[in-house]
Amino acid sequence: MENQPGRAYGLSKNLFVNRKASGDSIVVGGVTEDNARWARVLSQRAAQMLWFNLVQLLFPEKAGAVSTLITTAPLRGSDLPTITTHASIDLAEDGSYEVTGWVGSQTWGIKLQTPEARRLLSELDLALGPNRLPGKSN
Repeated sequence: MENQPGRAYGLSKNLFVNRKASGDSIVVGGVTEDNARWARVLSQRAAQMLWFNLVQLLFPEKAGAVSTLITTAPLRGSDLPTITTHASIDLAEDGSYEVTGWVGSQTWGIKLQTPEARRLLSELDLALGPNRLPGKSN
């Protein structure tokens, strides 16, 4: 299946992460450079993968220790178009971080500087609970 064009929010700040009241999804959002607000709903699995990828990029020395902390989360069908079922993050050539989420056959993306990437990791850590980062106490 070919990805359809998605939504690129660009460089983002003021990130937040909250667990939905139902408890099976995570809401991630922020503000773009032109002060537009955005929010996306992630499945538990997508949020866990984003958390793990952030740890690998921001704290490579801890990546081995945290890989055993990821619990298996059920897959959600790609026929649920309003929820992000997969997310990844890559280091860009300019040193920023590019997050991509998949919602069915569409994608969305944000770009983060290191302080916001760390904030996203911390917020995901709290929302996914219990605190998982090595050296971090509850």
